[in-house]
Amino acid sequence: MNTAKARATSATPAAMLLRRVLAQRTKPSDARQQLARRVKSRVASRDREVADRFGRLLENVSGLGSCVLALSGGIDSSLVLAVAAPLLQDRCLAVTADSVAVPEWDRTDARAAADAVRGYGTGRRAIATGEIDDPRYAGNSRSRCYFCKLEMCSALVEIARSDGYAWLIDGTNASDAERDDRPGMAAGRELGVRSPLAEAGITKADVRILARALGLPDPDRPASACLASRIPFGVPITPQRLRRVEAAELALRSLGFRQVRVRDFGARARVEVEPGEMETVALHRPFIDARLRELGFTDWETQPYAGTGAGDSTDAAS
Repeated sequence: MNTAKARATSATPAAMLLRRVLAQRTKPSDARQQLARRVKSRVASRDREVADRFGRLLENVSGLGSCVLALSGGIDSSLVLAVAAPLLQDRCLAVTADSVAVPEWDRTDARAAADAVRGYGTGRRAIATGEIDDPRYAGNSRSRCYFCKLEMCSALVEIARSDGYAWLIDGTNASDAERDDRPGMAAGRELGVRSPLAEAGITKADVRILARALGLPDPDRPASACLASRIPFGVPITPQRLRRVEAAELALRSLGFRQVRVRDFGARARVEVEPGEMETVALHRPFIDARLRELGFTDWETQPYAGTGAGDSTDAAS
């Protein structure tokens, strides 16, 4: 089996914190016991069922033998990596998509998660994906996520096949698996992608409990999504639009907003933040207004974040 070793990268504070918790080179069987004990000792009594589900996760991951993990940088796939690295060690390869649709902060979190487990010999690779060149994706229909996932997972399946890894896995949790608005998951099923969290019945709430118990950095980090979700269905996706919404959100994040979306309706933007932070937007309005105008928006409004995407292209300028 061809097993890639991770390349050295500069350690971030978050990566160093996670490494102190996890990166002790041990036998996989010992690592499994250590992880189970750590979770059982740190979860509250009301969360004992979560610890039981974590036990199933350990069993499932151990049984993989070897895997390629689609590491997005979110807390879900980061948790899977924190388990797979000590259990599978150099039989696990974490792969991150280097795509214009992936936000800068997700790429940073993916690097930190992979760097934190380098001590186990777990490999990391970044691959360029070309979904933006697929007119079925760029046309931005409601099936957009299907074609994106098909592109990425096909590339990862080929890596697993050529390098001798048994499975391709991802960070889909049980909460996501129950939703009917995730066309990307259909592509994953077609390609045989396994989801250890969902298989163990681990929900999004469980993920945060377990991440906290294992000492992962920022276990309460907000859910993220690809930048294409900021563009209304029916409006073509272009690299320029994706970079614009990323730059706009980076400006908002620099002000301390964590859960923020800037929806791109052509000349108009919709800034979405948590309901309790609406007044804070008003306090920073001059700065936000100036930055959005620099990026080509002539008008913008604020709404509470609802997590439902930009919607349809009705009333959206091209």
